[in-house]
Amino acid sequence: MVVFSIVKIMKNYKQLVLAFLFCCISAFVANAQNYPPKFMAGVIHLKNGEKVECEMADNTLLLSSPVVYRLSPNGKTKEMDPEKIQSIVLPDMEKEGGVYLIENVGFVDYKEYLKGTAKKVKHQRYCLVEYGDICLYCAIVSNMQIANAERYICKKKDMDYGVYVGHAAIVAKRIGSSEYFYRTKGDFDKLYENLFGDYPELCQQIREGKLKIQNMKDIVHEYNVYKAGKSGKDK
Repeated sequence: MVVFSIVKIMKNYKQLVLAFLFCCISAFVANAQNYPPKFMAGVIHLKNGEKVECEMADNTLLLSSPVVYRLSPNGKTKEMDPEKIQSIVLPDMEKEGGVYLIENVGFVDYKEYLKGTAKKVKHQRYCLVEYGDICLYCAIVSNMQIANAERYICKKKDMDYGVYVGHAAIVAKRIGSSEYFYRTKGDFDKLYENLFGDYPELCQQIREGKLKIQNMKDIVHEYNVYKAGKSGKDK
């Protein structure tokens, strides 16, 4: 069983909106292990083009488990085969017309990406938290060994699949301590130039250790702002 924690609020307005999106989805499922699931109204988009308007159990929205849903508040609960799902759209109750998007993302492990192979393309449902030249997807997993591990997938706009970059977990220094540190997994020091190499200044900050894998949201956002600016100048 996985649960999802709250994402840190960003300084920039655009980042604030994206972070709030993920925060809201995370908040829905934060206590899924201890309490009965809540049901949220939304739309499941299937790979065959069909749409299912329904209510979905908050503890089945992300990663690869079947989505538990019902067609009405008093309807019978059913399970949606994860292989059939393309995306899930949930309404943003705080913003008229706004939505939260969860996509069934295809991705390869960073080791395969570095080798230039894509033999094992996996598919899991992640929250889209940054859109642009690189889309960033995030899911936060907690268990008894690792607390609040943010898992990241980056997908460049010219790629058919994303790359699992790794994760950063917030871990207490000792039991009962209010001091925390990041425990990371991945090979970001070998990977970042493949993803962000056309933004030398950003790569320099990563190389110097000023930006690390736990800063992934800021890194991708900064990259997308840079690329959007370059694109505007080229017109």
